[in-house]
Amino acid sequence: MSRPPAHHRGAERWLRASGYGWERVRYPRPEAGGEVAAFRLSPAGPPRGRVVAAHGACDDALFPLVALYASLLERGFEVFAFDLDGNGWESTTRFSPDTIRGAVAAAAREAERGRPALPLHLVGHSLGGALVLDSVARGAVEAESAVVIATPLEVRITAGTAWAELCGFLRPATLRQRVFYGVAGVLPAFGPVKRSAYPFRGDARTGNFDYVAVFDALLRATDLRRSAERVRAPVLLVYGERDGIAPAAHGEALARLLPDAERLRVPGATHFSTASSPAAVGRVAGWLAARTGVPAA
Repeated sequence: MSRPPAHHRGAERWLRASGYGWERVRYPRPEAGGEVAAFRLSPAGPPRGRVVAAHGACDDALFPLVALYASLLERGFEVFAFDLDGNGWESTTRFSPDTIRGAVAAAAREAERGRPALPLHLVGHSLGGALVLDSVARGAVEAESAVVIATPLEVRITAGTAWAELCGFLRPATLRQRVFYGVAGVLPAFGPVKRSAYPFRGDARTGNFDYVAVFDALLRATDLRRSAERVRAPVLLVYGERDGIAPAAHGEALARLLPDAERLRVPGATHFSTASSPAAVGRVAGWLAARTGVPAA
């Protein structure tokens, strides 16, 4: 692909037009065999807090969380969004289950490098949420709080869950994301579809659907059921009631194990639509603002 994918172009246009700062960042990840592409998004005024955001499997730094980034920027947060190892159009890293557990800590260090000290919060969507909790549990990152959105404890995708996700994509809240990404950019990737915009650089033998098993193995290796009790930061768990990939029951299981957890169940939301749901976006941004002393937007 000779130019940025549609969702990058749409997100950049919207953020710049809205008066927010947009900076492309690249930093080395020798453990992952390449460089990470990231974006530092800045509010109109001096930032009051910093959010490092980790996306889900086979998405990237800008998809599907720009609606949340916009709400955080409005409340005065600086947002550092990065590509997980093996993901992202500009990044050159490769996925390895042996090294990706260090990706969140590496991003947090880069987000703070040469910048004013600010309260640090972590946000993770799907696989990114598992990596966020794992990093905090191991003490790899010290954060004021963490938000986990639609994070499964293990992954099983059937024809039924795929159909439910397709129906969820047609929800008005999801389709409204075209304001950030454009009409073409709002379409997600699945299997071989749109893989040039959302590449996955893993083992050369990994096929278009094999990444599901790869990420399931990684989730089992992190074993959040065992490590959650070591998380001392407050955590907000956000799950959709119709999510067949990360069922709300997974969030309830984590809530029982985490020492300080709150839950939000989004009515009717599926795995893809939960992150862009107005209920989720508003609650997450408000919850983080309350923990940073940021006035309400």
